[in-house]
Amino acid sequence: MNDRTRKLLDELNQETGVSFSVDDSEDNAGLAKVLTKLIRTYRGESDPGFFLKKLLLGELSREEIEEKSVVYHFDKEATWCVFLMSFKAPYEPYMLRMISSLYIPGADHTVEMDPTHLVLVRELKKGKTRESLRKMAETLVDMLGSEAMISVKISYDQTIEDFTRLPESYRNVCRADAIGRLFLEDRSVYGYHELGTGKLIYSLPREVCQEFLDDHLGGFDLRDLDPETRNTIRVFFDSGLSLAETARALYIHRNTLGYRIEKIEKQTGLDIRRFEDAMVMKLALMISDFLGDGLAST
Repeated sequence: MNDRTRKLLDELNQETGVSFSVDDSEDNAGLAKVLTKLIRTYRGESDPGFFLKKLLLGELSREEIEEKSVVYHFDKEATWCVFLMSFKAPYEPYMLRMISSLYIPGADHTVEMDPTHLVLVRELKKGKTRESLRKMAETLVDMLGSEAMISVKISYDQTIEDFTRLPESYRNVCRADAIGRLFLEDRSVYGYHELGTGKLIYSLPREVCQEFLDDHLGGFDLRDLDPETRNTIRVFFDSGLSLAETARALYIHRNTLGYRIEKIEKQTGLDIRRFEDAMVMKLALMISDFLGDGLAST
């Protein structure tokens, strides 16, 4: 037995906890190849999901991508889309089976990234619109919610035609998940190219965000607003800056609403009945939440 074979046996023992012995008459080159394959299989390296995970994380060279895409029969000329499924609690095996029931065999691949995140890599026909991608994500959310009572949020990117750009698309859906959870908490589906102002704020440096707050709020910290006041502002914005609609939605008299808005103006210096001040307040609230969540770039 040569040194390479002995090292492979030791490595296999460490991986599996099982001791192996071999016949010294075995062909060393052939035996080394078999042992290497056993080690890779045990580690999951023979699984296309393992390959896709390393690809998404940007851990593969272009040469490795070229080689493995042929081994696992990935059509590099196809159109691809990445969906990130984010669960509140660790997912169970039956969830994987349920999701796979919607698959197109050979065209959809689930990648287990960590206990609360799954990635679905889909091979699609050309010409899929953003609306059709959103409907795919909504179907998964509805199916898991209605049939398994599982809450999930799904982020997706636009389609790509270059297989090697999957890591970029994965980074996009991770950003979409973070931005959506912060600014669009009431939604369950986040499209990376449909995140609006939240996506812009997310890309700003911390010092720029803080400067905006200092310039427009005179030192007032929006985190000091009580829940009733924050809800009043939110409903006022959702009602299109209409006093009548806001008062009706809050079940309060219009004069009471006026008093609340005047109180907000005294605290912040912003009269949200004016469009420009309302826009500043909207941005300031988002930036305050952004900085408070620790997501600002440096």
